[in-house]
Amino acid sequence: MAYREYLLENDHASEDELDAITDDVMGRLRSVAAAAISLETSPRVDVSVDTIGGMMFSNTQRESMEEGRAPDVLIAKEESRWKTTQEKLRFGLDENGKALPKLKCLTYAEALFEAMVHRFYIDPTMVAYGEENRDWGGAFSVYRGLTEMLPYHRLFNSPISEAAIVGTAVGYSMSGGRVVAELMYNDFMGRAGDEVLNQMSKWQSMSANVLTMPMVLRVSVGSKYGAQHSQDWTSIVAHIPGLKVYFPATAYDAKGMLNLALRGTDPVVFFESQRLYSEPETLVQGGVPKEYYEVPEGEPAVRRSGSDITIITVGATLYRALEAAETLQSKYGISAEVIDVRFLNPLNYTPLVDSVKKTGKVVLASDASERGSFLHTLASNLSALAFDALDGPIAVVGARNWITPAAELEEAFFPQASWIVDAIHERVLPLPGHTVSDDFGAAEMVRRNRVGV
Repeated sequence: MAYREYLLENDHASEDELDAITDDVMGRLRSVAAAAISLETSPRVDVSVDTIGGMMFSNTQRESMEEGRAPDVLIAKEESRWKTTQEKLRFGLDENGKALPKLKCLTYAEALFEAMVHRFYIDPTMVAYGEENRDWGGAFSVYRGLTEMLPYHRLFNSPISEAAIVGTAVGYSMSGGRVVAELMYNDFMGRAGDEVLNQMSKWQSMSANVLTMPMVLRVSVGSKYGAQHSQDWTSIVAHIPGLKVYFPATAYDAKGMLNLALRGTDPVVFFESQRLYSEPETLVQGGVPKEYYEVPEGEPAVRRSGSDITIITVGATLYRALEAAETLQSKYGISAEVIDVRFLNPLNYTPLVDSVKKTGKVVLASDASERGSFLHTLASNLSALAFDALDGPIAVVGARNWITPAAELEEAFFPQASWIVDAIHERVLPLPGHTVSDDFGAAEMVRRNRVGV
């Protein structure tokens, strides 16, 4: 009323004009309210079936978000760094299992580069941006060569504002474009909390799938950079409905899983480990294909077959688990099956349950701090799904519940192969003659939780 009086007193509007506006607004509101309460116009969701669950993801694929338009590029792929990466060795070991020179092999970072190039040259709407994305080959050199291949409006630097990076990416993808946004360190998701946890995750289902969200948020899990740049926040985003969560641990998966994300129309938080960027493929026989391929969504990968115990990992801890498996076999005659989860959401539990039913024993490991880790969700679900097959409790091995220390102290913080063996010995299966290097006993577990570390 005060504003109405102000308009009248200053001759900005007449009584009749303001009454007309009020009548128009009230008429519109009545129409909207009538439509909202009408069961015929606005039928209610049947909560007895998984209607809302079916709206969480579109689960569709689009080669291009705008068919018929050629992508804007500066040079042909064959004239770019892409040709150089295509000519590299696709597997990092020779016929005798000896490591080949890394500079001659396609690395994890270069596998990501090939996936990005493939979609950039197909989808004219695809853009990528973040802090320093166009300079120095992007963060950790994943985008090296793209500056020469793409005009600035398709690959560009953003301001140092994580909320702006994710918020604009959400808006662009809601408007029909495909976007790859990058936060460099996954720790910085805290600066874009609402944009990631409430906007990126929710708009597709809140629109009842009228909208799609062809958006990939690349974030790295670090090491060497201390307390604010070296955390694994997979559990935070896996907890939020509406987000797909990928975490490749091999070069083969880096390319195949990013290919999958970049053809989909759902929001994906794509975790990458800084420990792995310079590593070639050493686990998948045949290495990284030159041609296009995708990794089946939600499917874990068995990296080592075994019969006595199952070790399940998330991210780069896979390689510590393989070291532990080798120690168990050579020193104690125990055959360990090692499984790389790869996908936190969606995730097919059937291969995990099948392995547990075969071995009867499970240990879970990742670089995330142990308290509240996604590993506890895995442990809970596996306990429910394979309870009768378990011969003992499921052990969880995570990073310490501390701030991440400086690089020279990280072996005391992140899980090591010896920790996995120690946890097996103290919680799952006593190993004859084993001497623990770290304490995973019940008393120490109680102590650490009592003091909050």
